[in-house]
Amino acid sequence: MKPYPKPRKKKKRQPITDKRLLALWREAVIERASHKCEYPECDINATQLQAHHFYTKRIVAMRYNLENGLCLCATHHTMGAFSAHRDPDFKDIIIERGVRTEEWHDKLIKQKNERTKNTPAFKAECLEKLKLYLEGE
Repeated sequence: MKPYPKPRKKKKRQPITDKRLLALWREAVIERASHKCEYPECDINATQLQAHHFYTKRIVAMRYNLENGLCLCATHHTMGAFSAHRDPDFKDIIIERGVRTEEWHDKLIKQKNERTKNTPAFKAECLEKLKLYLEGE
């Protein structure tokens, strides 16, 4: 008579953390920009590129949205006078100089105004989208 097999322990699913999703989002934003600063006429091809949320990540619907990201060098992200965090005209410059289009901005505004909760299901959906993008599908 064969002994009963030991029951398998169920693996606990690790929760999908904001830190993990933001790291993937950052990687995808920089990858999409071909590792170059997207500020108009910036020729910096830096290793210290940063991902910037066009609309704040405090808005849940925008937090992991790849379309809401811009790849910027440190100068154009936070440090320079014309940086995303210091220049009140930054958003207008991005559209007027052709980095992004009006249609893109209109679509982003609609998404920004959606009511979204940062639930495990929402995080799982975002994780899948980011992974698919980074895997090239």
